[in-house]
Amino acid sequence: MLKRIAAGLRIPPASLAELQNGELTVLSTERLFAGKRAIVMGMPGAFSPTCAQRHLPDFISNAERLSSAGFQLLACITPNDPWVMDRWAQELDPDRKIRFLSDGNLELTRKLGLSVRADSYHLGERSARYTMILKDAVIERLAVENTIEEFACTAVDAVLL
Repeated sequence: MLKRIAAGLRIPPASLAELQNGELTVLSTERLFAGKRAIVMGMPGAFSPTCAQRHLPDFISNAERLSSAGFQLLACITPNDPWVMDRWAQELDPDRKIRFLSDGNLELTRKLGLSVRADSYHLGERSARYTMILKDAVIERLAVENTIEEFACTAVDAVLL
């Protein structure tokens, strides 16, 4: 595993994918986060219990509060493919308060140094559970859970302290 990225550093250049109107769109982290205040929620997997029942719902229910606090972009990133991400968005966030982005090749996850193994869950290599605050693509704050099951330091209230 690479050294974990830290606050004060620029988010590394990487490609993410998103379905837009049913079409696959590839996005660069440089363009996506440039000039914006953003919160990135890194999750091990769409539809997995902690992600689907706790982490993502916490951000969806607080989306207006986060917007009022000056965040222009809320992004959920998992190692799932863009079609799974789109389906997950349809089920959990039909109003699309959050952007659902695929890091299916784990390019960003590995560059951030946030890759973990979750073999006991038959997930293989995944993203750690994290929440990152960015300002103009520079990391202001990064919170990473000790395990993929935990959900404490990555909750909205913990991140906004």
